[in-house]
Amino acid sequence: MLQRCAVGLVFVWLLLVHSVVMSAENTSQPRFAWRKDNSRGDLESYGVELGGNGRGQVQFKKRNEESITLEVTLKPAAIENLASLFARADFLNESKDFVSPRKVADMGAKTVRYDTGLQKRQVVYNYTEDKTLQEITNFFENLCQQERSLFEIDLALKYDRLGIPKKLDELERNLSAKRIVAPERFTEVLEKIYQDESLMHLARKEAKKILSRIEKMQAFPN
Repeated sequence: MLQRCAVGLVFVWLLLVHSVVMSAENTSQPRFAWRKDNSRGDLESYGVELGGNGRGQVQFKKRNEESITLEVTLKPAAIENLASLFARADFLNESKDFVSPRKVADMGAKTVRYDTGLQKRQVVYNYTEDKTLQEITNFFENLCQQERSLFEIDLALKYDRLGIPKKLDELERNLSAKRIVAPERFTEVLEKIYQDESLMHLARKEAKKILSRIEKMQAFPN
């Protein structure tokens, strides 16, 4: 009887240890957030929040309109690259001032936050001279632009089918300029366009062309 009780207690203890370990792992998962607020222009603000698992949300808000929130999932490689940028920037080092003292034009107030679960820091800047934080800014800018482009292509497929070729041209230019963080995010909508025989031949041909390009990019990553 005592032996059974001892075994039971050991089992309960192991479950508690496992629960504590899992809880520690969850709380230590990094989180990233970035937002840009514009004092002028049609787009009032946009930003992104990402977890260490690659899942998150992108949000856009036009002036005098409701904000739009989009779900996003990135591959582990993209999250690892982002985390390595924050490490290279030594972002959590409170003694580092990332805000440039130079007087420059209003480029929009950017807010970036990095939380490892053990440490966190937030920085607000209009302009930074730190090269790595510039890379981080470009990553988030490109990600937001990418998700807005994906949203607009989806919207065109539903409500403005004649406007699809223009949206695909924009996508191809952004791919060429390497302003797309996760090209695979476009695969599903491009497949829909290519397989839709009711669409004009030009749109379907362009969709197939970009699909092939994305497949090659995945096979031979830069």
